[in-house]
Amino acid sequence: MFRNEHPSNKIGAEQSLAPYETCCLATVFLPNVTSKEELMDACELTYRINKHSLMLPCHHKDTEAIVHKNMRMGISITGVMEATPEQLSWLDDAYIYLRQFDLEYSAKIGVSTSIKLTTVQPSGTLSLLPGILPGVHPGYARFMYRRIRIAADHSLVTLCRENGYPVEYVRNFDNSEDYNTVVVTFPFKYSDNAKLAKDVTAIEQLETVKLMQKIWSDNGVSCTVYYKKEELPQIKEYLAKYYKQFHKSLSFLLHSDHGFQQAPYEEVTEDEYRDLLARTRPIGRVESAAFESSDECAAGVCPVK
Repeated sequence: MFRNEHPSNKIGAEQSLAPYETCCLATVFLPNVTSKEELMDACELTYRINKHSLMLPCHHKDTEAIVHKNMRMGISITGVMEATPEQLSWLDDAYIYLRQFDLEYSAKIGVSTSIKLTTVQPSGTLSLLPGILPGVHPGYARFMYRRIRIAADHSLVTLCRENGYPVEYVRNFDNSEDYNTVVVTFPFKYSDNAKLAKDVTAIEQLETVKLMQKIWSDNGVSCTVYYKKEELPQIKEYLAKYYKQFHKSLSFLLHSDHGFQQAPYEEVTEDEYRDLLARTRPIGRVESAAFESSDECAAGVCPVK
C-alpha cells in the first residue's frame, strides 16, 4: 500500500500545507530502537506530544482554524540508511498502529483525527546529536572533520580550546582572515552500518525514498539524491517510470569534491580521525559559557536584527 497524499492538499516537500497551516514535527531515531515494541512506544509518545501541541491556540485565527481542523503532524524517521532490515520491517505495522491509535485517542479527547501522521524530514542538524545518518540520506564519509562557526569573542571558544579542539579564524576567499569569527573542528564518524554516498547509486537512493513513501510516510519524503554525471540516463529512465506514482518531491545534488577550505564536512582517514580524537576531551558541561538572555521577545514578537 502506498501512503497517498490527501487530494485536497498541494504537494510540498516533507510537509504539504494548506494556506495558513503550520507543520508539527517529531523525530524517531530508528537505528537506536531495539524492538518493534519500543518503536510503537516511541511513536505513541511523539504522537501525544504533537497532538497536544496542535491543540494549542494560535495568534492568527485563520491558522488556528486550519491547524485544529487538519491536526496534521509529521512523525519522522531518521537514520534510514543506517537501520537494519529488521528495524525497517517494523515501520509498516507501526504506521497501521498509529492510524488506529489516532482514531481512538482523538475521539477520547474530542478533537479531529489527524489528516496526516508521518513523514521523513531532511533532519540534518537533529541527526548530528546522536551521530546517525540524516533522514533517508547516505553519509558523506565514514570519518570526518566536522566544523562549526562561532563568534570569536564567545566564551564557548575558550571552552573548545581548553578541551583540545582546533580553533582558527575564518579564511576568506582571498585567504585573508576574518577576526570576528572562528572555525572549530571536531572529530566525527558514522557507524559501520551507515551507507556512504560514494558507495550508493542514485537509483538505490531513489528506491529507498520509494520504500519509505510506501511503508511509512503519508506526508512526503524529503530527500536530496547524490548523483554522478554518468548516472543521468538511468535517473531519467527511472523517474519517467516511477516518479508520478511513488515520489512526491525530490532534489538532486552532484556528488563531487568541493575543494572549499574549512568546509563543514571534510573526509579524513581513520588515523587522522583517531589522532584528533586522542587530542581532545568531550565537553560535558558548559556552565562557564555565558549565553545571552533577553526579554525582547516576551510579548511574542522578536525584533529583527
